[in-house]
Amino acid sequence: MAAADLQGPLDDFIGRIFHIRAAMVAIESAAKSPGTLTTARSEVDLSKIGLQTGNTVNAMALIFLASSFEEFVREEIVQCAGYLSERYAHLNDDVRHGIRNAYWGAALDKLRFNSSILTKRKPKVPDVNVIGKARALLDSLQGFAISDDASKLEGSLFGQHSNNFRPHVVNEIAHRLGIKEILLSVAENTKIKSYFGVTVKSIAAERLKAKLDEFYDRRNEIVHSLTGNTGYAVDVVMDYIKMFELTAESMTNVLTKELASW
Repeated sequence: MAAADLQGPLDDFIGRIFHIRAAMVAIESAAKSPGTLTTARSEVDLSKIGLQTGNTVNAMALIFLASSFEEFVREEIVQCAGYLSERYAHLNDDVRHGIRNAYWGAALDKLRFNSSILTKRKPKVPDVNVIGKARALLDSLQGFAISDDASKLEGSLFGQHSNNFRPHVVNEIAHRLGIKEILLSVAENTKIKSYFGVTVKSIAAERLKAKLDEFYDRRNEIVHSLTGNTGYAVDVVMDYIKMFELTAESMTNVLTKELASW
């Protein structure tokens, strides 16, 4: 039986965090010490690195941090889904029914993105790629959601979602696998409680959710209004990075325990 690789996605995420931190600090250091960086590229004047450059890099870091976290969650869930296909028969009926129902909803959500079956270029003809993907998805729905054959499930579908990974979305994605309120379990971690300065899991969970929502508010402000007028200090971004780092580590531990109970 193939084991789920939950450590791999975590290692990848921690690696990306290293580069985000390094890029921000490099620009911060260059702005404080003009002339320390040089380049042979004629179209770049590194002596002009300053506050605006820092704002830009820090904003980019927030966006990349969001995408990296979402990729981490997707990969963790996909790994769990692969293991689920092996352990599915051992789950109780209520959990199995819930998983099949959630799978149905996720599949319908994915199908709606193929709003047209025709090619974009003339002559307009049925797009064989769209048809092929839809057929594979419908076959999977028939096999797993309807016929209860776990060998037919498509693991990647469990990690798909059309929205930002705000707290309710992360909980929803994990719930597709029968895992309820994963962020509440994540907040039980001692390091996360310490980060928020509390000792009660429920309070840590509420603060974690609030912090995640705050982060995505800022992420969306950047994406939808690239004016460069609003900047975020390096320390602010570093604080978000620490939160995500602790959340990812705890989530990996929580999922490891969940898989052991299957």
